[in-house]
Order: sequence, then C-alpha cells, then structure tokens
Amino acid sequence: MRTLIRSVLSIVFLIIFSAQVTIAQWENVSTGIGNRPVYSLYNNSNYIYAGSSNHGLYLSSDNGTNWNPAGVNYFNITYAVTEFGGYLYAACELGVWRTSNNGAYWSYTSLNNTTMYSLASNQSRVFVGSHNSGLFYSAGGTGWFISQLNTQSVKALAVNGTFLLAGCGNSEGVFISTNNGTNWSSSSLNYKSVYSLSLNGNIAFAGTGSGVYYSSDSGYTWTQTSLNNELVYSLAVSGSNVFAGTELHGVFVSEDNGVSWTQRNEGLGNITIHSLRIVNNYLFAGASANGVYRRQIGNLVGLITKSNEMPENTSLYQNYPNPFNPSTTIMFSIAKNELVTLAIYNSAGQKVRILTNDHFEPGSYEIEWDASGLSSGVYFYTLSTPTFLQTKKMLLIK
Repeated sequence: MRTLIRSVLSIVFLIIFSAQVTIAQWENVSTGIGNRPVYSLYNNSNYIYAGSSNHGLYLSSDNGTNWNPAGVNYFNITYAVTEFGGYLYAACELGVWRTSNNGAYWSYTSLNNTTMYSLASNQSRVFVGSHNSGLFYSAGGTGWFISQLNTQSVKALAVNGTFLLAGCGNSEGVFISTNNGTNWSSSSLNYKSVYSLSLNGNIAFAGTGSGVYYSSDSGYTWTQTSLNNELVYSLAVSGSNVFAGTELHGVFVSEDNGVSWTQRNEGLGNITIHSLRIVNNYLFAGASANGVYRRQIGNLVGLITKSNEMPENTSLYQNYPNPFNPSTTIMFSIAKNELVTLAIYNSAGQKVRILTNDHFEPGSYEIEWDASGLSSGVYFYTLSTPTFLQTKKMLLIK
C-alpha cells in the first residue's frame, strides 16, 4: 500500500514539475500566421506587426495571441517595418511600400526596383537601407535622396535623433552619421558584416557574422563580447539586458551589457531567429519556422534563486535600496508550488510592469527591477498567488 502511495505521489510530482517546465518557456503565438518564417517585428500603441516570407505583413491587437493579414499581400519578404509621418512603411524584396490605414490599402513609393533590408525614422526623415545601393532618406516618403553611403549593402539601422548608425554587409562594418544621414564616416568596426544594431544613449551593440560587439561611445569604437561564434541576425536591449537572435542557435541573453551570455531556448529549440522585439514585458521572436514566439522578460532575466529550502510561509520583503535610482531588488519566498505574479503599480494604481508571472517551486527568490524611463515618485509592488496577496511601497528618486 505504501509503495502504491509513493508511486502515485511520484506521478503527481512529475506532472506538477512538467507543468512548471512547460510554463517557463517560449510560447508559440502564430495563430493566423501558421508556420511561415517571420523576418521583422515592429509595434506601436495599437498593434504588433510581423513581416513574413511570401505572405506580406500581419498585425495583432491582442499582444500576439492572434494575427490577421495587414491588407493585400503585395510583397515577398518583409525585411523591416517602421512609422513616419502618419504612414507605416515596409521594406521588401521589391522596394518600399507604405500605408496610412494599417494595411487596408498600400501604395508603392518611388524606391521600387531593388531589395530593401532596413528601415528607421526620426522626427524629420525616414531612412531605408538597400541591397548594394547604399542608404536613402526622405522627408516625406515619396521623393528619396541617396546619401554619401551609396555603395554599401545596408542591413541594419539605429537612430537617436540626428545621430545614425548603419550596419553594412560585405565585411564593411558600421558607419556613423552625425547630420541626419547626409554624410557618413567609418567606425573602428570596419571589417565585419553587420546584420543588426541597437543604440541606447551612448551604449551600442552590433550583431555580426561572428557574434556581438559592444561600444560605450555611441559606436565609434567597438570591442567583441564573449558571444563571439554566432551569426547574430537580431538584437533587443532593455537596460543592461541584451537579447541576441542567432542563426540556428535560437536566443542568447546577457544581463550585464554583453559581458556574459546564456542560451535560453526552452520551448524554442535551436532555430534561426530573424527578429526580436520587446513589447508589454514580453520578448517576441520572429523565427525561421512557425512564425512568432514570445516569452516574458521576467522569465529570461533578473530572477535569482537564493535558496531551495522550503520556507514556512510565503512572504514579500521590503525592496532594497529604498529609495532607489534607477534599479532596486525585490525579495520574496514561496512556501508551495503555485502560480506567482509580481507586478509594479504607480501611485494612480495603474500597472506599469509585470516582473514575473510563472509557477515557482518552494524557495527564496530575488528579482531586480530597472525603472529607467519612469518618473520619480511612489510605486507599489504586489506579490500574488492563489493563497497569498501582499503589497509594499517604494520610492523612486531621480
């Protein structure tokens, strides 16, 4: 009888453990897209857009759960998407298209005879990088001008005001413009093919055919990170957290600005990731098969297991430091296997961040919250499970 009870308990434990593993992984969210490859991701306040191969652009209004075609399929592969002047732009194999009504009707721009790889925009111009014809820019999206960067294959763009970085193929590296894309100069990374770029203040990252490079001076000088043996098609950055989408090896994550990296492919597998985008506390990945995947940021970074010992009670502790600027650490203990949600609210009671929403085993944990981009003031953090609810106050001072 005891043996039977042990067997039943073991099966129950395995079921619970399997459920935890299943939840704490990448989720395929491709209803409406199917198994098509997705080469680009973009979002605004209303929609997430996914550029596919041979079937045009898709949009989602429910955080990626369902997707619908964004109008008639005019394009082949949609390599990049951006917005400018009330229009949504799509860079494709046959040029640049634009729409003012989320894809109900598309019009062809005058750039219509070559493959366009990359798009970016600021308040005054929209920029597009072409295949072996350099970089073009426009103040209205109809008449285009070619910049001084007129012979390179421009595969990636990053913009901060009138400061631009252009990542080029054919081992031509990263170029810099300080005057809104009119003139360009080379950086120290002038010997690699560059497929992706991210620019966050003075910090820049470049995804190349041999890993990720880091710059602390806006892209003028570069050093190679420890992720040095992967072809990196896509990058996404949030604070000191860096995400890299690679060829055939899925997603790598760094929590220290690229110093160290961890492969995080649970539920994803070793597939090619063409695009990455951070939306609503999720990291979205456009994959070479099965469309779009997503995973909560809190399941990828910031969470540290302090102890696996079973505490007597579920508890939420005061954050430290407090007051803080811009990051703070929140500790909590979980007494039994439960779904745990840790969320941040502002003084008006509006939810501003979900740090984690996952099943946890008994133990003690801590998670770092980076409040960069939020204003000074009082915030509240709430730990909730099916059997526990507690809120504490903290103060952000900048």
